[in-house]
Amino acid sequence: MNMARTAKQGLGYFPFDIDFFQDLRIRKLIKYQGGKAITVYALLLCLIYKDGYYIRWDEELPFIISEQTGYDEAYIREVIQCCLNIGLFAKELYKAEGVLTSKGIQVRYMNINRLCKRVATVTVYNLITDDTGTDKPSTGTSRKGTAKKRTAAKKPKEPPLPPYQPYTLTLDEEIEALKNETAWLDQLQVLHHMDVEELCKRLDEFRLHCASDGKERHESLSDAKQHFNNWLRIVAGKKQNEDVTIRTEQRNKRRGNILRADEEKTYGGTF
Repeated sequence: MNMARTAKQGLGYFPFDIDFFQDLRIRKLIKYQGGKAITVYALLLCLIYKDGYYIRWDEELPFIISEQTGYDEAYIREVIQCCLNIGLFAKELYKAEGVLTSKGIQVRYMNINRLCKRVATVTVYNLITDDTGTDKPSTGTSRKGTAKKRTAAKKPKEPPLPPYQPYTLTLDEEIEALKNETAWLDQLQVLHHMDVEELCKRLDEFRLHCASDGKERHESLSDAKQHFNNWLRIVAGKKQNEDVTIRTEQRNKRRGNILRADEEKTYGGTF
């Protein structure tokens, strides 16, 4: 007796588009989180396509990615949150079901399966429409039973969406709002090894930096947080390099009369 094998859900490969870095969302990801974020995003795609077209959020996921990339877990969480904010993953589905996926991921999943002549469907967490060729999952009920079910259980009317309210915070108002974001400041303390007082001073410096660049406001408060975190990482890196230079010069001075490369060499008082 021949037994049919279970259809493989995961993929052995997925294509990498040559215009990948021209995607506006990818450009935003690099701007807000740096080039390292592409490594995190690519690894997430590998984990997703390995099992199908989505992955469930797990508290161990940042550790797994951190272990494979060498980046801090806090940074991994920031990148994932940024991917949700800019649309690389479906944010509403993540909030409701704790799932990382997107319409683009599901469309590519179906296209690759067609090329490989494999039968595959997007059933749960379906974000794509019928015009992509996705087969709707069968409910296993007859038309008569389905009609009765539809008649018996009518969907309640959805409440109307709230009116759109444009973002109006000025740069000064943004800085004050960020100083009151207690949970966010707690995360920054761990990430940058600074206390709240030091972070507030940095926020004032960040205000001057934005003003000098002619920036009156950000697209949103979330955008302001990402910009500040990226700026703070750059500033902290520069300060660390300056501290290393100062310590090196002080160590050389303690060793004796050692001149710097750019210092004028005079030997009049030596003999």
